[in-house]
Amino acid sequence: MFNKINNKTLIIIFAVLALLVVVFLLYDSHHGERSFKSNLFTVDSAKVTAITIYPKSKGKKEIRLVKTGANWEVKCDNKSYPADTFSLKRILQALAHVKVESVACNDKSCWTEFDVTDTSSAHVVVEQDNQVTADFRTGRISVAQSSGMQYNRNRNGDVKSHIRVADDERVYVVAGFLSMMFGDQVSIYRNKTLFNFNEDLLTKLTFTYPGDSSFTLAKTMGKWMLNDQPADSAEVARFLNAIKNSQNSEFADDIVRFPEAAYKLRIEGNNMPAIEVSGSIDNAAKKYYVKSSANTSAIFGSTNSYLFNSLFKSMSNFDVEKVKAKKEKEEEERKKRDEKRKQEQQKASANVKKK
Repeated sequence: MFNKINNKTLIIIFAVLALLVVVFLLYDSHHGERSFKSNLFTVDSAKVTAITIYPKSKGKKEIRLVKTGANWEVKCDNKSYPADTFSLKRILQALAHVKVESVACNDKSCWTEFDVTDTSSAHVVVEQDNQVTADFRTGRISVAQSSGMQYNRNRNGDVKSHIRVADDERVYVVAGFLSMMFGDQVSIYRNKTLFNFNEDLLTKLTFTYPGDSSFTLAKTMGKWMLNDQPADSAEVARFLNAIKNSQNSEFADDIVRFPEAAYKLRIEGNNMPAIEVSGSIDNAAKKYYVKSSANTSAIFGSTNSYLFNSLFKSMSNFDVEKVKAKKEKEEEERKKRDEKRKQEQQKASANVKKK
């Protein structure tokens, strides 16, 4: 009799506990700090066909990233450009892995605080086969205070983005740089590559300049020759390493056609198409223009001469004797600076002792 009562009591206790668990789970799914979906939307990076960005800046045109076959294009203001493959890959990966960590607020009262109002946020719409699969606004970025090795090991995990999805007043916190990926400049999404090559395949570089300043670098029996004389191998290697993956984000879309090219660089090698690089200087506008046969869709132009100067080197940059003389001069100037600094320190120390 005792055992029967005991068993009945245990059954009742288990039933009550089970009921409490069910009630708790139902309550927790509709209330409290976990009253949200961990997945706001589902994006299959392989199936995305278009992404539309409506910039937050006034006067900026909408930007569409459209997949055509295996390639992506950037469309804006009735113009199309090849897209930057690396940037698109980062965006698609980020969209496919959006996970909600928490809710920053539950209604419109805090939209301004987290920069997710209609005028302070970029509006992003993601499509898969003409069906909208994600519709959200990007807001404020926050960085958790962290330091040392912990920060280095989990740098991305310390960065949070605030977003608001369509038909939902809540502001969600997600890990990563999602809010920083959707800017209002078309150049962010365009193919920024001027050219790239494997330096081990190169056999000849021809520099064609105004006047009699043209020259060639040719590899003979594994060694680089400057015209018909040995070139400074270290400087050639440094130059090739610096330009082998040339990129730029300053597009010269304001010019109808490329100005007359006074500077040219032809890059040739084994098992690779020749690359023709053209350069021009507009002295009146003080702008430097560069274009390449490896990316015919873009003309790069800037008041900064860095890209131009990095490509169109003078012959003296590779001349063994001139490079040696330049290094000796630089070393002499360094010694003079060090000596001057030493004398100033001694003078300052002597003045301190006098006082």
